[in-house]
Amino acid sequence: MNAANKKYTVLLLSAPIGSGHKLAAEALEQVLAANEAVHVVHGNIFDFFPHFIGTVFLKSYLQMLQHFPWMYKFMYRWGNQENGSLWMKNIINGILAKLGRKYLENIAPDVVIATHATPAGIVGLYKRSLPHKLFLGAVITDFTVHKWWICQGVDTYFIADSRLACRLPAAAEIKAFGIPVRQKFAEADGDAVRQEFGWQPHDKVCLLLGGGEGLLPMAEIVAALTRAQITGLQIVAVTGHNSQLERALQNYQVKNLAVYGFTERLPEIMAAADIVVSKAGGLTSAEVLSLGKKFIIYKPLPGQEEGNAVFLQQYYGSVIAKNTDEVAEYVRKFSKEASTAIESADTVRLQAAEKICTCVLEHIKKNESA
Repeated sequence: MNAANKKYTVLLLSAPIGSGHKLAAEALEQVLAANEAVHVVHGNIFDFFPHFIGTVFLKSYLQMLQHFPWMYKFMYRWGNQENGSLWMKNIINGILAKLGRKYLENIAPDVVIATHATPAGIVGLYKRSLPHKLFLGAVITDFTVHKWWICQGVDTYFIADSRLACRLPAAAEIKAFGIPVRQKFAEADGDAVRQEFGWQPHDKVCLLLGGGEGLLPMAEIVAALTRAQITGLQIVAVTGHNSQLERALQNYQVKNLAVYGFTERLPEIMAAADIVVSKAGGLTSAEVLSLGKKFIIYKPLPGQEEGNAVFLQQYYGSVIAKNTDEVAEYVRKFSKEASTAIESADTVRLQAAEKICTCVLEHIKKNESA
């Protein structure tokens, strides 16, 4: 606790590998920041070492996903074996715990909420040496559970679905509140956006998403949808930080296509859409489900995305397209169905961030009174 202003310090700790971990932390930050008794610090493990190391690592990671996905698939599966890479996890977490010790001591958090497995492991090691209680919450931002999430020191696991609980230690406290999404998704007015764009009530809006890096063959998908000649179809492509893809799509001579780069309006655009085509990132999937949209998963990346896709297909009616023609066929099928109403938004999932924060604050009070 910060003695000067009697505030509890909550450290949200993520890893900037993909945007989902950071966005989940931002969703929690929005809720916690409204509490006068809480001081929030949003950090990531790349703060533990020089900036250039993180930059090189991220570039290498993205290059591997784009050009050598088989390599990532091998590493993910090796790491998820019962007796596979757990020794490697312990070595990495041990090194990073030493590098990050000064950072953690300077912040002196009462609570750490980790939205990535590595920060959870690091803080689990760090808290062993502390003379006082430190609450560690692990927010798993996928619809699958990698074994690197299982580590000593975690007080509570927050998961996307209760059916994932069997993949965690039986003795662990587990709360299936859902993956936290930002408040803007709960506040989004899809009807207003449809009116703004001039979309008619009978129009079907298909939103193409490729995550922060725009990792989706949107040009090919737009071409397939154009060939399919689906009546009343409106296409919105959000390319994220992929400016090259944004420029290429803007040069397309397609009347029913709207193109955005990175935009803060994504929640309201998604709320206005009927169908979403994207990869199976955990955060994106949670956002789509929270707004009750038809979800077409395009060729999920190996690793957690494959796990997410299988789970979402099995339990949530999402579909997986192996190529752009299949995307067009699914869009045609969904376009014939009744419009997805704004009222179909999943209010329970939209409240995940609030529920997680409430649970964490209750644990703080228990620790203080113990």
